[in-house]
Amino acid sequence: MFINQSLLRQQAAFREFADVSHWVDPVAVTLTMKQAIQPTDGLVRRLVYLDRYGASQNLRHCLNTLNCKVFGNRFRRFGEKLRVIPVLEGGNGRRLHYHLMVDCPRADLKDVFPAMIGDAWEATTWGYYQSDIQTGADEGWKFYISKLRDKPDYADAIDWPNYHNPDRRA
Repeated sequence: MFINQSLLRQQAAFREFADVSHWVDPVAVTLTMKQAIQPTDGLVRRLVYLDRYGASQNLRHCLNTLNCKVFGNRFRRFGEKLRVIPVLEGGNGRRLHYHLMVDCPRADLKDVFPAMIGDAWEATTWGYYQSDIQTGADEGWKFYISKLRDKPDYADAIDWPNYHNPDRRA
């Protein structure tokens, strides 16, 4: 199988850029999405299908909810946010889903953090009940989510609007 050298360079650059060595307690997260919903406006009976822009907006809603729960007013007032590396996969006949690496910022949240993520996801419009949230993620999870397979366009698969990784070690 031929692998484009440009894609391999993009992958290597992303893996180097997405440094997680300074994270406190990384969590490996897979979130699936409904592919279509029926609006509840009551006017027209039609399905609305999910695209990558809607998926990104849905994840942003989930992360905003989660950030409010974790940081309270500091999220809104001072912009304090969770460290997140989100990658969107699927499309072309496969169910859209996110792989994320999320940093649990405090030791007192370690036991409840996975449930907080799951609750925030299920409360979104497009959140599907199938999700997998595992504590103790490492560099191997980062390598998995940055694989080339299952991404129609590798550069667009990284959800940059929802990416947040301050204090990256240079």
